[in-house]
Amino acid sequence: MPKHPQDPLESLQRQVERLFHDLVYHRHPSSHFAEPRWSPPADLVVSEHGARVILELAGVPREGVKVQLRGNVLEVSGRRDPPQESAGTHYHRAEIYFGDFHRLVELPWEADPAKVDAIYRDGMLEIRLRPAPLSQRTEVPIEEQGTS
Repeated sequence: MPKHPQDPLESLQRQVERLFHDLVYHRHPSSHFAEPRWSPPADLVVSEHGARVILELAGVPREGVKVQLRGNVLEVSGRRDPPQESAGTHYHRAEIYFGDFHRLVELPWEADPAKVDAIYRDGMLEIRLRPAPLSQRTEVPIEEQGTS
């Protein structure tokens, strides 16, 4: 079966991720669950009516998630605790990050704080936002100066 040529950027991304993972876990093996601070994947979907920010938060209890809005920046933070393992077990592979997370998502416009909804279902957090009303524009009349 012939191999398909790989996208060079995909290959580079995998190499960088592997290097980062090896640096963190081989230099700091005792910090598997505390470091590094992880960042859940997020999607920003924008339409003419508003925006949706969707975050993957598997294993994070809803009560432990905090959502704040500041102008055009949405801030989501929380914590995913590691599972309790029985004595005498050890990880042969550890790829799931645990601990605190903090995610900032920049919106393309300032959001209306009165029109934000957040829904948490099946480990996915969806936040729906609407743009804030534009400030009213006032036309300023231009006076004509007489020539002297």
